[in-house]
This record gives sequence, C-alpha cells and structure tokens, in this order.
Amino acid sequence: MKLNKLFILIGLFIFLGLGSCSKKDTVTPCSASWASALQSKATAISTAAQAYFTNQNSTTCNAYKNACQAYIDALRPYGNCTTLTVQQRSDWQAALTDAEESLASIIC
Repeated sequence: MKLNKLFILIGLFIFLGLGSCSKKDTVTPCSASWASALQSKATAISTAAQAYFTNQNSTTCNAYKNACQAYIDALRPYGNCTTLTVQQRSDWQAALTDAEESLASIIC
C-alpha cells in the first residue's frame, strides 16, 4: 500500500511540473528539458518496481528505494520554479514531504 502511495505522489509531481513551468522560464529548474531530465529517473523507478514485485528481496527492495530517492532528489530543484503559485508550491512541498515519509517507511 505504501508503494502505491509513492507512485501516486510521483504522478502528482509530474502533473504539477507539467502544468507549472513554461518554456520561456529562464530559471534552470523550469527549463523545457526538465521532463527529459526526469524521464530517466521515472524509468529507473518503473524498472526497479517491476524487479521488486517480481522478486521481493532486500536487494530489489533497496534498488527500488534508491531509484525513488534519486527521483525525489532530482525533482527537488523544480520546487523553485518561478511560475508556481503559492498554492502550487505548497501542494508540491506537501507531496514531496509525503513521498519522503513514504519512502522512509519502506523497510527492506
């Protein structure tokens, strides 16, 4: 159940990012290439999740947790996007905090 919550939060991050930053922003975290920059991290999560669900052991669990942490770390700078409204920034931060708490609660 905690893994599903993490997937939902990751989806929320992507949704907020797509709707919040425009191509004309000059701040690096809001550049047009942010989606491709995070795509490899999202793919790594998907691959690690499939491996974990197929073969649940400490190695695949830790690989999944590491992939999720790498995604969260890569996502963190996008909270500084200048086009985020106060509400969007608050929602983004709450989702990030929830994701970090969910990830910390996964025990391998």
